[in-house]
Amino acid sequence: MADEPEEEGEGEAEDEAGDDGEVKSGVLAAVDDVAGKASQAEREVAAEEEKIANEDEEAAEKQEGAAKFAERIHERILGEVKEVKEVEDIEDRDARKLRVG
Repeated sequence: MADEPEEEGEGEAEDEAGDDGEVKSGVLAAVDDVAGKASQAEREVAAEEEKIANEDEEAAEKQEGAAKFAERIHERILGEVKEVKEVEDIEDRDARKLRVG
């Protein structure tokens, strides 16, 4: 009988150790879950950053295209203005010749 309380104590110690193991594995699972959520959040942030960078690049390309279009239009308008000016100069010269002549 003297051994019985000692054996009972060992059984409780094993039970407690078993509980600690369950708690520890539960904590580790929770840590893994938090780590997994953090890495998922990091991936989502990286994907969003890449999306924004691509949108910025597309916007820059559109802006560049608009600038080139405006430049071509401007050159065309300037060319037409230059042609009109040349025609006016010719008309003025002809009108002077008629007055002198």
